[in-house]
Amino acid sequence: MIVPYSRVMEIRRTIALLGLTCVSGALLAGCALIHGPADRVDEFVAAGHECTGSWWIGDVREGTSDEARGVAENALAEAEVSPEVLAAATNLLDESKNDVERQSTSKLDFESEAYMLTVTLHVKDELDAAGYPDIDRVLEVWSEHTCS
Repeated sequence: MIVPYSRVMEIRRTIALLGLTCVSGALLAGCALIHGPADRVDEFVAAGHECTGSWWIGDVREGTSDEARGVAENALAEAEVSPEVLAAATNLLDESKNDVERQSTSKLDFESEAYMLTVTLHVKDELDAAGYPDIDRVLEVWSEHTCS
């Protein structure tokens, strides 16, 4: 039986779309599958869109002290995203991007990244103040966000 070329292409597109759907779903659920339930979840608005941010704290290497974990967990729970702190994180994020990155980053992506960075930096600052500097990283803060 000979299958027409147009039918072959239709089947390939269907398979490609199915594959992309599976990959997208896996990426969105990736941190939750790897790290379990989030240690913090926030609802926030970025560029007029409703967003959800999630953060996880995890060991970078075996033998992380209970003290370091406690500092990180408290910092994550207490991290405030005030307008002043968000502005500082936004400025830092802007300075970290080159011109091409600035032009290719949407306002939604930029504002949501700044929000996520605000919380992550608070945890890293608190760990640093407690004697666990980022250069000797013992814990990592993973995050992901989605916006509608």
